[in-house]
Amino acid sequence: MKTKFYLLTLILSLLTILSCEETFDPYGKFEEKYVLNCIVRADTNYQVALVSKSYISENLDPYSNTEDKSVQNILVRLWNGNDNVAILKDTIVERSSDDKYNSPYRIYYAENFQPIPGLPLEIEAVLPDGRVLSSATSVPAPINFLDTSSDTLIPPSKGDYIQVVWNSPQTKPVFILRLGIYYFKYEGGSKKRYIYFVPQNYVEHEGKFVPNYPKPITQSRFSFDMKTIDKAMELISAGESDKSKFEILSCIIEVIALDENLSIYYNTTANANNAFSVKLDEKDYSNIKGGYGIFGAYNRNYYVLRFKHDYIRSFGYIPGLTE
Repeated sequence: MKTKFYLLTLILSLLTILSCEETFDPYGKFEEKYVLNCIVRADTNYQVALVSKSYISENLDPYSNTEDKSVQNILVRLWNGNDNVAILKDTIVERSSDDKYNSPYRIYYAENFQPIPGLPLEIEAVLPDGRVLSSATSVPAPINFLDTSSDTLIPPSKGDYIQVVWNSPQTKPVFILRLGIYYFKYEGGSKKRYIYFVPQNYVEHEGKFVPNYPKPITQSRFSFDMKTIDKAMELISAGESDKSKFEILSCIIEVIALDENLSIYYNTTANANNAFSVKLDEKDYSNIKGGYGIFGAYNRNYYVLRFKHDYIRSFGYIPGLTE
């Protein structure tokens, strides 16, 4: 009898829960929030900001929404010190054909605003209802490459890797690197310029070489193995039998210095990009007062390495610059 009683009690409890299902709200009370995203570049005078708002979808899939949530009629201003001020204009930009939204999206932009490193950098967005989104940062100072510690030629005079070294005044820096091989290819009677970005290494998978590009780093030096550069030089002309169509120019390393906000954002989200793990406590980083989003800045510097002509010719290519 006790077993039947407990079973009856369990069934009644389940029926009670199911009878309340109509009032269950998986979203809770919806509160409209605004999002401001703006990454200021110190290597250009063209800056862009995006302002959007939160939304609630008709189902549990947020990507089912196809309506653009960018916001118009907003006063967006940038300050860099006391004298350098810009009021951003708004415009609409057409989307690519594979975008999930059908309508153009709205951006706010400034055409003549190039920040000066070291001075305070601020942004403010005044919404139509009077609410204000704001944030502040400072632009990283340019890094200085150390020629005495960095290689200048490919291949290097010593060792089986090339190395570039720099210094930075930042206390907790994060750097992003890209190494690009610049070259011309003769096509249809004329030559076109291309850039082949060299990965940190290649991983062979099912007979193909899959590039593994450098991740952001915190140290002020980086090296590329010559075996990787050799493979990149080979792959430049993959599928083309006439190697003389390729005119190799130089190799340029980009070093992008992130400000503190972008550095924190990267360190907060870096571990969440692992496809083989599930994050139950994934963190969201925002530095926007009055809303959400990211306001940051970065600076970009270039370091040029030259190829030895014998090395270029060993692949069947033509040197494009004087040695």
